[in-house]
Amino acid sequence: MIAPQERTVDAKGLATAIESEHGRLMMLFANDRSGQRELTALVAGRDGAVVRLRAALPLPSYPAVTPRVPAAHWFEREIHDLHEIVPAGHPRLEPLIRHDDGQATLADSASGEHRGAERLQGPGVFLIPYGPVRSGVFETAQFLVQTGGENVAYCAQRLFFKRRGAERRICEVPLELAVLVAERVSGTSSVAHALAFSHAVEALADTEVPPRAQAIRRILAELERLYNHLEVTVRECEDASLVVAQAQFAALKERLHRLAAELVGNRFLRGAIVPGGLRIAIATDALDRLGSHLGAWQRDFSATLTVLLRTDSFLDRLVSAGPLAAQDVRDFGCVGPVARGSGADLDTRRDLPYDGYRDVPVATHDGGDAMARMEVRFKEIDVSLELIHEAIGTLPADRELRGEVGPFTRKEALGAAESARGETLYWLAADGPDRLGFCKLRAASFVNFGIFNRVFDAQVLTDFSFIEHSLGLSPAGCDG
Repeated sequence: MIAPQERTVDAKGLATAIESEHGRLMMLFANDRSGQRELTALVAGRDGAVVRLRAALPLPSYPAVTPRVPAAHWFEREIHDLHEIVPAGHPRLEPLIRHDDGQATLADSASGEHRGAERLQGPGVFLIPYGPVRSGVFETAQFLVQTGGENVAYCAQRLFFKRRGAERRICEVPLELAVLVAERVSGTSSVAHALAFSHAVEALADTEVPPRAQAIRRILAELERLYNHLEVTVRECEDASLVVAQAQFAALKERLHRLAAELVGNRFLRGAIVPGGLRIAIATDALDRLGSHLGAWQRDFSATLTVLLRTDSFLDRLVSAGPLAAQDVRDFGCVGPVARGSGADLDTRRDLPYDGYRDVPVATHDGGDAMARMEVRFKEIDVSLELIHEAIGTLPADRELRGEVGPFTRKEALGAAESARGETLYWLAADGPDRLGFCKLRAASFVNFGIFNRVFDAQVLTDFSFIEHSLGLSPAGCDG
């Protein structure tokens, strides 16, 4: 259970207060507390503690945090769009959530995300609006690529085309149904969102999760991590036109989804996790079969990966592509394989342990390029398999699966989980003993998309898809 340390600061000194923690900005949002609007900043301190900084919000503006804490740049644009509060001095206060209507505005380089994309002028310089509707099974996102023909001069992005109001809906439905909404924020990260939301509810109600339920939660979370990392691998093989490798890794991914369906009745592991533990019982023999199947799966995966890593046409496209500097990772608060691929040693399972996670090995790489991010994922696959086998081998015999979620004993709480993409957060505020009055969620992709333009500077246009897929981002994670 995460118990943030609280400090009240003046809005004018919020940037200074965040800097003084010498840590990573996790979230920044505005909300109403007892009729008073305030800013909340959550910071992961260097000592492992989470610090909550609260600042009463003078209307209609406050001094922007972004000039001194770059990680706040999207958070403050979101606050401006949703609450019409001006972060005065923000270097690029353009619409983030709210778009102009119609494709016609995309031709106007003086509006929206086009402003700032104009780094080159002159004959032969043009802008490619790629998306928001793209061929294949891709989520809705638009990338604005400025180029003179070969190298990418600048790449901006437009997201939030399908914002669904999940945060509001979580507070509207009965508490027992709210986790189903959280699961659907980003369908491929259903377990991570269900866990982060459940952890926050469990903190509000001071609920203990039974040990057996904790172990099964770990198994489900690691199984989800496996098929997400396989999806990135499939995409990269497709980009390299490695049809055989693409088919082989897709088959391996399909086997994982079928194992998931056998366990809980859903290929994306939805409907199993609830506040307090688990909704469904999973028999020990079913978990033993999972372990047996994963042993064979691991042998097939290792053999296929060995061939892939000896394929020059794959390595040549990823090595040195899309470099992300370690300083950018620190400045913009990146998480997950994107951060670890540039040397950042962070992982929510170890840093803010939950559900029985202890001493999780964290795979990092100093390369910072697309290949480094892939190698981090390959190492994490091995770790996930070890964690699943460990959880199955030490599964508590006690059959209790769900602790009682009683009346809320706290007013606010933070829940966290490590998805395949990185740290996933839910901040919840109670409105009575069994109702939620406020929800703020932050998926890993929200912060990782903030560095999208930086990994494309001076990159070859034909490497676009390799770089994009190496980041493993989910636009749905931003559209909550």
